[in-house]
This record gives sequence, structure tokens and C-alpha cells, in this order.
Amino acid sequence: MIFIAIDDTDNLETMGTGRLSRLLAGHLREQGLTGPGSVTRHQLLVHPDIPYTSHNSASCIQAEGLAGIKDVFLAAKEFMLEHLHDGANPGLCLVPANEAPPVLSDLGRRAQKEIIPLSEGYALSKTAGILTWRHGPTGQGIIGAMSAVGLRSTGQDGRFIELVGIRQIQGVISVAELLGRTGVQAVATMDGQALANDEVVDTSDWVRPSLRHGRAVFLVTRENGVWKPALKRKKDEDDGQAVK
Repeated sequence: MIFIAIDDTDNLETMGTGRLSRLLAGHLREQGLTGPGSVTRHQLLVHPDIPYTSHNSASCIQAEGLAGIKDVFLAAKEFMLEHLHDGANPGLCLVPANEAPPVLSDLGRRAQKEIIPLSEGYALSKTAGILTWRHGPTGQGIIGAMSAVGLRSTGQDGRFIELVGIRQIQGVISVAELLGRTGVQAVATMDGQALANDEVVDTSDWVRPSLRHGRAVFLVTRENGVWKPALKRKKDEDDGQAVK
């Protein structure tokens, strides 16, 4: 398994990082370079001193590598160049899932709470023993891309924006059917209580499980006697549409 993360790919007129990461995952799969996988969105610090388009999130793909690591990396880099937008400063990071160094998870946690100097991000990209690429006037996206890999590697951060079946689920559905039709592994309350298979959930046409303990867990809450998604949808986070 490999992690492929991207960040800072858009401007106010283009698709955002979330949608582009899903397209990249599909492209690599169609090229026979990776197998089926998933994509998670990772929220980083929102601060006026950090350049970002809407909500400063980065995305990470996890998929089985079916070709050499460098071949996958070069294909991802080429895809990013083909989808390059004016004003963007994209970053790309690729790491075998079982080789993600702890320094990346440390970086990710810090990037959610503090501003990481560009010089530190650039230095880390050279010394961490990982494949990275940056482009644009600043290459700012390399920090977010490395952070997304680090956060995904913890198994404890992020929301799935691409996972088997989740975009086909609509309306009211039993827990058993939801688990059977998607890659969701559990439906649970915010305090970790799993729902029984015969419980029913009003999905509000939006199933985006969270990464918890290495599993895809759809978090729900009780509203007027009905189970509904606990985490509310943000305007940009599904398809990466920019907020103007």
C-alpha cells in the first residue's frame, strides 16, 4: 500500500484539492499503476498568514501500488502538471504506507496548530527519505502534502471523500445495508458506541466516514429520535469546489 498526497492545487476559479485528488486516484487506477483505494481529507490550520483558497485542507490517497514507486510518482507528477492552475503552488508526496516516517505525523499534527516555515518544510522534504515534488512561485503545497501523509499514517485523522460505495448511498438505510454496500466498517456515535445492524440512519444523502483507529467509521448523532450524520457538510470539502 502507498500514500499519495497533494495540496495547494487550486485557485478561486478552479476545482479544489479534494476533487483533484479523486481524479488523480482514478487516473492512476486507469493506468494500471494502482489498485482500488480511498481518499481522505485532512484539515490543517486556518490562519490569515497561511495562503489557502478556502479551508486549507490537503488530501491523501491510499491504494495498492501495482507498479514501481517511482513510476507511480512520475505519473502523479505528470498529472499534476497537466492540471496546473495559475497562482497555485502544488505539492506532492508519495510514501509506502508501512514506511511513513514519524517525522511526517509530527509535522501533520503541528500543521493543524501552528504555521510551519517554508524553509522547514523544504528541508524536511529533502531529508525525510521520501518522494516529493513542489511547483509554483513558493511550492507551499509541499508542507500540506507531507502533513496529509503523516496524518493519514496515524489512522486517526481525516474524513473519507472517496471510498467504495459512499457516493451511491442516499436517504434512509439500515446499518447492515450501509456496511454491506460500502467500504464503511462501522457506524458509531461520537463517543465510540457502535450502532447495531438493525438500526436505521437518515444519511441526508451524505456518507463521509471518518478515519478512526485505522477504520472507516461513519459518525452519527441522534436528532429528534433519528440517527443522522454527526459531522456537518462544508461547502468545499466534498468536491473541492472553491468558496468565493
